[in-house]
Order: sequence, then structure tokens, then C-alpha cells
Amino acid sequence: MGNYTRLGSYLLASELASDPFGAVHRAVVIAGSNFDRHVLVQTFSEELFQAGMNTRLAEAGRVVPLLGGARIFGLGYRLESGKTPHVAWDYVPGRSLAQLIEKAKQEQIPFGVDHALTVIQGVSQAIVQMQAKGVSHGVLSPSSVWVSFEGATQVVDAPYASLAKSMLAKAPAAKRKLAPYLQGPENDALQQDLFALGAVLYELLTFEKLPIGGDHQAVLDQATLKAAQEDAPLPAEIRAFLGRLLLGRQPFANVEAFSTELERVLYDGEYSPTTFNMAFFMHTLFREENDRDATAMKAEQGDNYLAYTAAGESLRSGATRVEHIDGHAEEQASQKNTTLLIGGGLAAVVILGLGYMFFGRPKLDPAIQAQLVEFQRIKAEMEQQKADLDAKARAESEKTAQLQKQLSETKSAEEKAKIQQQLEENQQRKLDLERQQKVAEQRLAEQKVAEQKLAEQRKASETRVAALPAPPPEVPKPQPMQEAARQTSVPTPNVPTPNVPTPQFAAPQAPSAANNQPAQVVSQIPPAFPVRALQMRWETNKDHFVRLKVFVGEQGQPLKVSVIEGVPGAYGFDEAAIEAANKSSFSPAIRDGKAVRGWTMEILYKFPKRR
Repeated sequence: MGNYTRLGSYLLASELASDPFGAVHRAVVIAGSNFDRHVLVQTFSEELFQAGMNTRLAEAGRVVPLLGGARIFGLGYRLESGKTPHVAWDYVPGRSLAQLIEKAKQEQIPFGVDHALTVIQGVSQAIVQMQAKGVSHGVLSPSSVWVSFEGATQVVDAPYASLAKSMLAKAPAAKRKLAPYLQGPENDALQQDLFALGAVLYELLTFEKLPIGGDHQAVLDQATLKAAQEDAPLPAEIRAFLGRLLLGRQPFANVEAFSTELERVLYDGEYSPTTFNMAFFMHTLFREENDRDATAMKAEQGDNYLAYTAAGESLRSGATRVEHIDGHAEEQASQKNTTLLIGGGLAAVVILGLGYMFFGRPKLDPAIQAQLVEFQRIKAEMEQQKADLDAKARAESEKTAQLQKQLSETKSAEEKAKIQQQLEENQQRKLDLERQQKVAEQRLAEQKVAEQKLAEQRKASETRVAALPAPPPEVPKPQPMQEAARQTSVPTPNVPTPNVPTPQFAAPQAPSAANNQPAQVVSQIPPAFPVRALQMRWETNKDHFVRLKVFVGEQGQPLKVSVIEGVPGAYGFDEAAIEAANKSSFSPAIRDGKAVRGWTMEILYKFPKRR
């Protein structure tokens, strides 16, 4: 069975994309203990949580009816607020436009003008429809746009976009990420959205973010079709269109005027913006991701979700939880791993408890004994994860103190601004770690309750066995060699015993390495050093390491990759390690001598320094 994280009505299966506000996940909806359907779920970062998203998400419910169920937005929006606010909508296989830009740039795959216009046509339709209903977006960016593997675009953050914008004053990290798209006039909602649309189009044509401030006229004059890997300047009609969006000259008075000009640019020129061409591009760019998603989804459709039903979770005592994605890979991976360990540990408690209830005897059969051994191992790992979180929190506190000291000593305004930004980021990480620590403490407390329940069940089962009529006296159990000899040649000693057949109990034994073992790496493909890190010359003189686990299917195929500890920053190390893991070959886990799905042990990927 796969590993899932309970979040309200949904079971999170895999994170597909991150964005300034949090992350988008593939999730499962169950009916009873069976699979029902897949959905996409937006979770919110700790920063947005602290800014008030947990108490205000319900306000987004007023926007959903105004979207009219149009396919240019997500379909079937469902909002759940409270301690873990999130938004769900119907599943569409694809990736975010931000991911498309990043991967196409990294792999140097040309993204033509036709493709850019296809995307902008769909996004424009969404903005026009929102404005026609009196709703502005306010924070449009490539992360707002979901591009399906069939080439269609959706503005999926439409319900909560304006709400998120109102929180930016309390969310400096999100605001910095969105800065290139927030340069429109503050007092005009339509022009704000059109400016952001122009910034997205500029990025699609050049694969460069629009500079913050400065002379945007000069930027447009010097821009070339880098996305298409051409040195030619932007076509005149597109440059003029961008001028009206970005420069504030001859701005569009209303959405009708904008729509008319957009249609002229799209269809009067020599362009062919079609969804078919975009679908071909998506299948080329995300072929591996598409295949992995399809394989994982098929496995999820066949899973048994009994442990996640009300009956199963009555013993699990809340073994699953929501993950707040904060954009820091190391803390996020540690948090995920803690969740998996806790879920696995409490699932083992369920199995042990059921074994006692059904068999009603104090001795465990080998399968239950094996589960007990595994539970003890997982518990030790959980405690180690908690200790790691505590150590990271102490390190962040020490770093904050050092930065505050530097801030008080420095006299340079530029250096003070840099240190202040580091302090803000450090404080954000500290808040996230504190939240993770609280969750870990809560889950460990819940585990103790579960263990207490198990102890009560064991005591009850022993009482039932003791109440059986005429129990035979306990016969000392011989050692294995003695028992073998007795079965072959040594007669039973003439010891007076009651004339009652002695029950035969198999001695509990730990599973042998041959019959029970985790998934194994058969051939580990070395990772490629990330192009982004080389281009930015980021710490290329140091070794970097990524630790991960791989969830392997019965046929040895990799289904999921979970990063335990990655390399901070968007330099591509985690992605390169994941890609290498997916290209490696594995043998499946073995349980009771049969191939089953399961996780590998920890795998270490090393990125040697580049001279």
C-alpha cells in the first residue's frame, strides 16, 4: 500500500508543483475502503497560514460561483478551512506553467511564439471572464497557470487569488517571488492584471523574468526570442502589444478593447496557436513525468484504503497529517519523512491490535512478531527525526542571534538590507521548524495512546486464555537442536502429565533476510550536475549530497521518490537526484517470500565539486 497524508477529506499522494503560496498535490478521494477518484489539492505555506489563510479561506467561496464552471478555471472547487486550509478541484494531468518554463530552459528545448500565444490566449480568457464578473486576480504569475499534458491551460488559483493578494503585506517571501508581476498601477485592478499578463508573455518569449523597475521600454527594445532559441527581436506587433500592457501608454480602457487587440495579434499574423501543437510540446517535455504519474495513479487506484477509513483511523489516532510546504527543501523532506514514519508506526500498531483481538492468545505468530520488530525500528527512527528537528531549531536560533549581531554592527545600508532579508528568511524557517516540532510531539503522544490501547488489548487476550477450561501445565520449550533430536530418535521421558493433548505453538522468529527484505537498488544511475547550478556558479567548489528513498513496485519499477534531505535553493540538485533515481533499476521488496511494493533503504546521491 502506498503512503498517504490525510488532509481533511483527501489523502495526499504526491506533490506535483510548488508555488509562492504553497504547493499543488495529487490526492485521492476514497469511498469506504476503495478508491473513488483523483483530485488536485492546493496546500498553503506556513507564511500564508500565519498571514490568516486559516481563518479567511471561506471568503474565497464567494468567488467560485462567479467562475461559472468554465474549463479555463479548475472544475469542482471545494474549500476546507480551519487548522489546515486547502482547496481541491478536479484532477487534470499536467504541470504548472512555471515548471514548463524552468524545465524547457534547463533542457534547452525551444518554446516557439506559437506556443507562447497558445498559453496567453487561454490565460487571457480567464482574466477577461473574471473582470467581466467584477473580480480581479491581482497575483497572476506562471505559477497560477496549470498546463495539461493535452495542451489546455487553466488559471487554477482564481478562487483565492485576490484573498492571497490581501495577505502579501504579511507574506514577504511570497511577495518577493511575485515581484516581477506586481509592477502594475496599484489603483487600477484591470491594469494590474493586464500588466501581469504582459509580464507572463514576456517571460514566455524570452525565458527571462521581467526586470523589477528600470526602463521597460529599453527592455522590450533589446528583447529577443530566446525561448525559441532565436536571436531575432520580438515581432513588431507583439512588441507593440506588450508595450500597451507594460508601459502604461495607450492602456486598454476595458476588457473588450483588450480582447479585440489580442484576437488581431493572434490571427492576423503568421502564427498558429493551437492546443494540438501545445500538447505535442508538453508530451515531449514532460514525457517521464507523465509516465510516472500514470504508473503511480494506477497503483493508487488499486490500493486498499481500509487503514484510512473511520474504523482504521480509530486505532491510528490521527496518524496522518497535513504538510505545510514552505519552499525549503530540507525542512520539507524531514517533515514528510516524519509523517511517513509515524503513519507506518501506527499502522503497525493497528495490525498488532487486530492480531490480538482475532486470535485471542498471548503468543504472536511469526508474521505478527515481524510486524512488532518493524514497529520498534520505525519508532526509533521517529525519535531520531524528532531529535533532528530539535537540532535544526537550535541551529536556526544560533544563526538568528549571529545575524542580529551583524545587523547591529554593520554600517553599510546595502549590507543591512541583505542581512535583514536573511533574518526574515531565517525567521520563516524557524517558525516552520517550531510548527513541525509541535506536530511531531503531538504524533508521538498519539502513538503512546495507541500503544496503551494495544497493551490493554494484550491484557484482555491473556485474560481470555487464562479462563479456558483445564489448561495444560506449561512444558519447558526445548532448544531447536533438542527438539530436532526428540522428533527423530529420542523417546519422550516418562514424566507424569495430565492426559490432555499439549497444544503445539510455533516459536516466534524474526523474518529471515531471504523471506523479508526492503526493495533493493540493482543499478544506481549517477546524477548529472544541475545546469542551473553551473550557470549560476553556485557553490560548484563544494560537494553536495541528496538523500532519498524510492517506492518500488512489484515488478521493480520506481513509483515514487521521497527526498529525505536535499540541497536548499532552486539550483536543481534535488530534481537531478530524483531524475537519476527514476532512471535506476531496482528489485522489489520481499515479504513472506513474495514480491510486494515497498520502499528502499536510504539512497545517497553525491554531486562532486566542479573545478
